[in-house]
Formats: sequence, structure tokens, C-alpha cells
Amino acid sequence: MVRLWGYMAPSAMAVFNERRYPLVADGEFFWGILAAGVDQPAGDYPVVIQLYQANGALLGELQTQIGVVAMDYPEENIDLPPESTALLTPELAQEEANIRASTFALFTAQKLWAGVFIYPVDAIIVSPYGIGRSYNGGPVSSHHGGVDLAAEEGVPVVASNSGRVAYAGPAPIRGNSVIIDHGAGVFSGYHHLSAIAVQAGQMVNKGDLVGNAGSTGMVTGPHLHWEIIVRGVEIDPIPWTLEEKGP
Repeated sequence: MVRLWGYMAPSAMAVFNERRYPLVADGEFFWGILAAGVDQPAGDYPVVIQLYQANGALLGELQTQIGVVAMDYPEENIDLPPESTALLTPELAQEEANIRASTFALFTAQKLWAGVFIYPVDAIIVSPYGIGRSYNGGPVSSHHGGVDLAAEEGVPVVASNSGRVAYAGPAPIRGNSVIIDHGAGVFSGYHHLSAIAVQAGQMVNKGDLVGNAGSTGMVTGPHLHWEIIVRGVEIDPIPWTLEEKGP
């Protein structure tokens, strides 16, 4: 999180890793959550804070830096059934990327969540964030962008925190999906659902039903794939269950 006095500027933007993060006004201050994904190389990265006048003209810039540390993520091979293997196409991957990009382009300039996030199902983690994945014996082609939670078909899935439903519908790879906008560029995703219980635009509170676990999309069996995304960057949701993020 970055937080700074606003120098009386009406708006502010952080630029980190070539990604722009609008900052949220909080009295005379601005704050925002920045994110480094699993593929981000370790090192120190500059963060430029841009302050803007009411007419959109640049008022001034401040600069700091953020250190990204290396993580030793394990690797796993997944043997997909033929019906799931058929989903591993560039066309379907691009279709899903387009859905997600348009959803995460939304920005709500306020914090809608409160307190720590909760697990959307009461279940053990069967695949953690960041693990390198190969499919059907091939090379590692991706890193897991969320957490897989063991959940039988039909198990209720609840919102991990309060927010507004930004997307509710099918996705080619993640299957039936719900994405919640928690404000300040923070989203949570719930995927492979057998049923969806909310609709886009609906406000939900922490613990509200959003759907039921299932095995839609590219899966080997029923489970819940749970994500936290900041301005399009997938990050580990588990730290969000341990302490509250933001002011």
C-alpha cells in the first residue's frame, strides 16, 4: 500500500511496473494498493506518484521504490481429461483474457471491503497460489494465479468480502464465474461454479451466497478456484485473510 499527503491535488495516480493505479482520496491524503504478480522478477522497482490539477494537467511527481523478493514456488503436472484438454487453445485463452481485462478496467474510487477477507468455502487448500503448472506431461507453461479449495459439487460459495458484482457468467477456461469489485482496484474471483446466485451490479456483503462449487471449465474435478486481483494482477489471497489491507 502507498499513502501520501495530497498537496491539495484533486486527483493522483501511481505508476508501478508500467501499470497505472488511480489512487483513492482520503481527506488530504491519497492511498492505493499496488501489486506484483508471480512472474515479477525480484528487484527494486520505481514507483512514480503523479498529482493532477482539476483540469487534468500534471501538478507534480513524487518517486519512491518497492522491493520485490524472489519466491521458490514448487511445480506440478496436471493430467487433464480430453474435454478439458480441448479448452487449451489460444482462441479460448484470448476470449477469457478479454472478459477479464474489461472487468478489471473498472475502477471504484472507494474502499468497499472491511476487515480481513474470509475463505469462500470452509475447505483445505489443494493447490496454492504461484505453483508452476505443466499439463499432460508438458513443460511448465503457467503459474497458478489463485488458490484451489477442495469443494464438492453444490457446496455453497460465499463472498470473501463486501463489494459490487462486476461479472457473473461463463468463462471458457475458468467456467462459471463471479467476480466482485471491492473498490480501489481490488477484485475477488470465484470460478468453476456449478451455479451462480448473483448478477452483475448487485451489492453483496461479506458471507453472502454468490454461487455453488462445481466443475465447469478446465478442471479435473469439482473444486473452487479463488482469486484476488489488483488492477488486473493476480496475487495470493491468503495474506488478505490474515490482516486488513488498506487504511
